[in-house]
Amino acid sequence: MKRLWKVFAGFLTLIALLVVMVWLLVASPFLSGPRTAFVENLLSEQLGRALSIGGDVRVGLGKDLTISVTDLALPCDALPDVTLAQVALAQFDLPVASLWNGTPLIRNAKLDGAQVNLIVTQAGETSWGSDTKRDSNKKNTSQNRNALDVFADRVFEPTNIGVFYQDARNGLDLDLTFGTLKLDRGAPDQKALALTGAGDLNGQNLTLSANYADAAPFGAELVFDEVTLSLAGTVQDAGFEAELIADIQSVGQLLDILKLNRDVEGTGSASARFTTLTGAPRIDDLKVNVALDTGQSLEVFGDVGVLGDPSDVSLVTLVRLYPEENEPPATNSRRDLKLIAVDMEIASTPGQVAQRKMVIETNGFSLVTEGEGPVPVKISQLSRSADGKLVIGSVSLRIGPPSKPFLIFDGEIGDALRLHEVSAKGLLDIPAGALLAPDLATPDHPLGAFIGEFNLDGNIEELTLTNLDGRTEKTDLWTLTVHGTVQNVLKFRDLNLEIDVDVPSGATLMEAMQLKPVDTGEAKLSASVQSDDTDWNAAASVALGASGIALTLDLDDATQDPVLKGLIESDLIHLDRLEKIFSAALELRNLNASSETDAETSETVESVAAEGGALRNVTLSPIGSAVLLTGLDMDVDIDLRKIEGAKGISTLQSELTLHDNQLNAGPLKFEYGGGHFDVSSSMDLAQAPRALALSGKAGGWKLDELLSQLNFRKGASGTLHGEFKISGGVQSVQDFLGTMNGSGTISMTNGSIETQLLDLAGLGVLPWLFSRHKQKVAPIECLRAPISVTDGRISTRQTTLETDQVQIVVFGDIDLNRKDMDLFVQPRKIGDPLSRSPWPFTAKGPLAKPDIKVKDGPRKLKRKDGADQMPAQRRACVPDILQLQ
Repeated sequence: MKRLWKVFAGFLTLIALLVVMVWLLVASPFLSGPRTAFVENLLSEQLGRALSIGGDVRVGLGKDLTISVTDLALPCDALPDVTLAQVALAQFDLPVASLWNGTPLIRNAKLDGAQVNLIVTQAGETSWGSDTKRDSNKKNTSQNRNALDVFADRVFEPTNIGVFYQDARNGLDLDLTFGTLKLDRGAPDQKALALTGAGDLNGQNLTLSANYADAAPFGAELVFDEVTLSLAGTVQDAGFEAELIADIQSVGQLLDILKLNRDVEGTGSASARFTTLTGAPRIDDLKVNVALDTGQSLEVFGDVGVLGDPSDVSLVTLVRLYPEENEPPATNSRRDLKLIAVDMEIASTPGQVAQRKMVIETNGFSLVTEGEGPVPVKISQLSRSADGKLVIGSVSLRIGPPSKPFLIFDGEIGDALRLHEVSAKGLLDIPAGALLAPDLATPDHPLGAFIGEFNLDGNIEELTLTNLDGRTEKTDLWTLTVHGTVQNVLKFRDLNLEIDVDVPSGATLMEAMQLKPVDTGEAKLSASVQSDDTDWNAAASVALGASGIALTLDLDDATQDPVLKGLIESDLIHLDRLEKIFSAALELRNLNASSETDAETSETVESVAAEGGALRNVTLSPIGSAVLLTGLDMDVDIDLRKIEGAKGISTLQSELTLHDNQLNAGPLKFEYGGGHFDVSSSMDLAQAPRALALSGKAGGWKLDELLSQLNFRKGASGTLHGEFKISGGVQSVQDFLGTMNGSGTISMTNGSIETQLLDLAGLGVLPWLFSRHKQKVAPIECLRAPISVTDGRISTRQTTLETDQVQIVVFGDIDLNRKDMDLFVQPRKIGDPLSRSPWPFTAKGPLAKPDIKVKDGPRKLKRKDGADQMPAQRRACVPDILQLQ
């Protein structure tokens, strides 16, 4: 018995030792190191990647093992400085029976202070990349088991969970934390999941709810204070289909979520259908609407198609810079030109050429281009900078026909939300005729193409153009080169431009522009324009052969009423060249006719649009008129110091002024061969831009020299004088004469006329009208012709011509439009107006060859007031009957 007791006592001692050893192994602090190493190795084998425990591992003995682990971490082999995941505390119960069965089962699981770090480096390396042990160490049995089946509890509620994502390639930075998170699997017979939680993303409070069940729709919703993201869909054998919806009550909070600077405010919405049922993932039914508080808006709708396949995209993009109910009014001034909207459409089907359309709408014109080709705008390399800016690393903009865009920008935007830090290379390739008139903006026009390169840098307030180098190509009609810089392109300020134009033949060039050719010969223009803030300076010179005109202008735009001052001068210009310059200038006014705002022009614009022209709804005035209608005052002196003609040497001095849209030239002082003009002209550019008003005097002009200039063979002489106040159209000289209105007086003294000339007029049978005796030359003492003009019809009632014997009174009309006359002429002896007129005659018919008929004159005339005595001092060339007392 005693021996049995000793055996039993020894057995108890052995059991006690085993218990002590087990206790020491699983719970004793003295064996914490080996125990921790053992668990580290066991978990690493199960996970297939290295795992470290920085705290302690404790195991409570019983029917269930109660396991507690602190400070657990998953390091990252690819990124030694990054910890993929770490857990402050993990605690759970593990039934011993489940271990014996080889199917561990976890109960009462608790997790607190878990943090996952998902990092992507600039080189594309990730913190979650596969560990080299994973494939070789992971057991096949665990691969076939549902990960959630290891939990016996249907509800799992971890606390203080965080996920941090950072991508160095695009600057995306997401810091997601959940104070509470609940995973509910429902009843054991259900295959369902419900996930709820509350926390914040990048400092913005959120709530999360999601649910999933077999053979039922799934859904998820992420709700912020003013942003809601929801996902709803179904899972099928071939894949899944889901609809993503975003409701954005505050664009500012969305920017805060993305850690971008809150530079814009507004509202928005977005939706899209994402599916994998056809194999490759695709996005359809995309709809995006954003409305900013400042009035701008963005709308996108269509199908993105198969992801990664640019040939399967059909989208419409509408960008508006002003709300439709508050668009800027149509303008004819380039100073008030504003961009209103940009609309883009792209329709692409795999295996076919993409069709696209782009409409750029302003309040002065619309530019419409469409056809086959790539998308007009490509944006890539989006990222967030360290200081919270949205960066577009690559933006490509193509403006113009898809097959041959005329304006190309390739660059980047460092602050896209504010359109700051823009840097781009620009290429320009437009029809050269577009620089002159919309009607000439055709690719195959003989004026050729204007090619250029430039750089753009700056922001939406100040965009700087540098290294501008432009020139014409593919034409022999003219050569245009432009070089320089513009500090502020949008406001066209602080510029330095050099412009050179060489035209071998002005007539050929004008003919190519569908204008009446004016033979100016070879013409050259050189111009230099500089501005410094509000100070403008320009210098230009025009050369036609040996003739030349120089122009200098100065403007200080800082004053309340700025005045453009300048000088147009020439040391030598030939009269015929000057005439051709004026004629060419008048003809060039017909350019941009389709840009005028009258009814006739509107019809022209509509016809251009109907023919599919790129420029439509044009309201901008022709560039010449636009410059004059800027509201700027002008004071320019004209000094042509030497004008050479067929005879003599002439000079011309004048002053050109513009104030309140009233253009005035004068007094225009022009001398030639002893004669002179002193004329003033004016034009109302706002109310009557096609009408020119002239007033002034002329004198000292020799009739014989004028007739000689006109190659008139018959002799006539006299000194001409005149006063006039007339107005008319400025399209051409014929237009001015045909629309002329006003009055004037023409007079001549000390004149004579050859009797042979009288014979040609049919008056040779009455030589006594001009002289007592038949002789070679008949004297003309004076001539005075007061006239009135209405729409090109000249009327006179008191035109008087006198010889030393006879006074001749003429009344009637000359119609310059119809080019005919209807005059009645009455000759009478000087000082005897009441006597019978001997042989009066009429002149009717075409101006070139009137029908002259001599009539039987009236017996006598009589004044209604009875006056019948000539005054003591008779006035020459005033009808005697009007002088009677």
